[in-house]
Amino acid sequence: MRVTRELAVAVSPGALWALLWDVPRMVACVPGCVEAREVEAHRRYAARLTQKVGPISLSVPLDVEVTEVEPERRLALQARGRDPLIGAEIAMRVTLDIDARDGESVLRIDAEGRVLGTLGALGHGAIQRKAEESVDEFGARLREAARG
Repeated sequence: MRVTRELAVAVSPGALWALLWDVPRMVACVPGCVEAREVEAHRRYAARLTQKVGPISLSVPLDVEVTEVEPERRLALQARGRDPLIGAEIAMRVTLDIDARDGESVLRIDAEGRVLGTLGALGHGAIQRKAEESVDEFGARLREAARG
């Protein structure tokens, strides 16, 4: 699955950049993220994602690694995890690009992922829809968090 979105956020690139590194505020922005902690500052994180996709509920511990940092411009990460209860495996890459436009920021979200196991058996369509809904919800929550 792959999802790309572009959204205007009514803060400067510097303020948006600071928000993206604020772990507690990001937990509140990511749908299904119930916890996250920094393992190695600005490099590695541990998180837990809970989601319901169709009839399947999953809880996945994720290892998150920051793979690229360009201050106030680009943040890329990859996350991997496996729900041991249902045997679903998730691997995703997310790139966040920030551009300044008219005193605000434009955030381009490019998310790409693979789902294997029981959840993968639901089919590409159901997984793609859930991914799109999650990215759209992240955007809405991020805009709200940026307002203060």
